[in-house]
Amino acid sequence: MAKFSETFLQGLLQPSYQQGLFTAAQQIGAAPAKRRMQEQLATATPEQRFDIAIAQLTRAGELEKAAKLEANKAKFIADRQVAQDKLITNVVSGQMVASGSTEVPSEVAIGGKSVAIPSRLQSDILEATNTLQNRRDGRETAMKEGELTDYYINYVNNSSILKENPQVVDAFNKLNNPESGLMRTEKNRLVKNIMTAVDEEVDRQFGLRTGEKAAKIRINNLIDDIEKAGTNTWWWGDDDMADALEGMSDSEKNTFIDQAALYYQINPNATQQELIDVGMSGMRKLIPGQEQSEAITAAEKEEAAENEAIIQAYMQRDGLTRKEAIDKLKSDKLGSAIFSAGKAIATGGNLSVTGGN
Repeated sequence: MAKFSETFLQGLLQPSYQQGLFTAAQQIGAAPAKRRMQEQLATATPEQRFDIAIAQLTRAGELEKAAKLEANKAKFIADRQVAQDKLITNVVSGQMVASGSTEVPSEVAIGGKSVAIPSRLQSDILEATNTLQNRRDGRETAMKEGELTDYYINYVNNSSILKENPQVVDAFNKLNNPESGLMRTEKNRLVKNIMTAVDEEVDRQFGLRTGEKAAKIRINNLIDDIEKAGTNTWWWGDDDMADALEGMSDSEKNTFIDQAALYYQINPNATQQELIDVGMSGMRKLIPGQEQSEAITAAEKEEAAENEAIIQAYMQRDGLTRKEAIDKLKSDKLGSAIFSAGKAIATGGNLSVTGGN
């Protein structure tokens, strides 16, 4: 592979890939061809820079690195969408609390630009608005009366995490003990401590949900890519994933998404093939009527791995695109099946091939 791309590619393969995109591009060199590449990278979007690097690796036969870079690109896109959703949610909820509005607007101004608010963010925005309002009310009540509002009381009572926090339990018991004889300053201190603990737990739970959303965004983007590409994409057993997805019921597809998303949360740098393998294996085990033995599941994964190895070998040896390599593999498998069937018939076996209408 050309030397000029090595630093750039290595930068993209690191967790801090986005930060190093332009820096790596600046190190390409001064030769005419290299200058053209430098100019291309300098004006490219982050996705285009990923694509350039992935194409370089693919042409060089560095398919494992290309797959890792594809995973990094997909993670970057998912993380960016989550960050955008979070920004919209925070801005809109803050504006709604300030204005006293109870309806989510259709758009919001961010950075001097009008941004449409996706319908999928409606519930998140309303929840964030309620949380902000409850925190504001809690602070006002704490300052004026030295007491907790119902929001904080109910959260403590319903949170198994906070019920196991000795500081929160001690403060809560003292506040609710009419014989404690607490001075106002002490009551205020205990109220603020409990409010801080509740706020931190609410934020922690929101962060967990945000991680789950990021993972599901990643998997849904993967499904979109597969469906857009159509046939001849990632294998699972003898099926193209596009065909497999098309044949899934809604419950099966949801299970596939849940299983793959759970794995992604553990391994955010997982490749597309790894996510598919985990999602399909999990779906087969959890969907009623689809449960299979470990031996069958292992055999399917082994066959999928063998198919992938053959596809990559065709791509490297014959200079084929992935679609061409899959077509060739299918053709070879069909030819082998027809040959085996014909041989079985010729030798008096029971195997037969029936023609169409």
